[in-house]
Amino acid sequence: MDVRALLGSLQVPVTLVGAILVVVSVGSVSTMPSPPPESEGFVAGLAIVFLYFLGWIGFLVLSFGLAIPPGDGYGISFNRYQRGLFAFAGTAGVLSAVGPFVAFGLLLSHPSLMGTAWVVIMSVALIALTVGLLWRGVQVVRQWRSNNESAL
Repeated sequence: MDVRALLGSLQVPVTLVGAILVVVSVGSVSTMPSPPPESEGFVAGLAIVFLYFLGWIGFLVLSFGLAIPPGDGYGISFNRYQRGLFAFAGTAGVLSAVGPFVAFGLLLSHPSLMGTAWVVIMSVALIALTVGLLWRGVQVVRQWRSNNESAL
């Protein structure tokens, strides 16, 4: 078994692990009860930060999992440009955590820019991932329609 076939066999499991992490973390944050009024909310805030971090890790695993080329006969066949979009989404996800701290001197003069920079970079990453998935979805629907029309 060559390296490409071995990596291709990991595409779907890695992607599923990332998707599960994202769904679990987003679902847990959205259903988390508010802290009691007599508490300071530190524990709930710490739990939310942990779950957001878990969702971020899941997003990275999902993005880079989709960028893995498929093996022979299994996996999802994305073209080169779609895999490039997924790799870009993963790289932008990494930069969303590292970028604001690298530009800390610039952002120190305007502290609100750190949160804005993070939101903008993660939005670009999410858009790249969504565009790649929608692109492949449109290709699948077109192929399915052409196969059904030729059968009639």
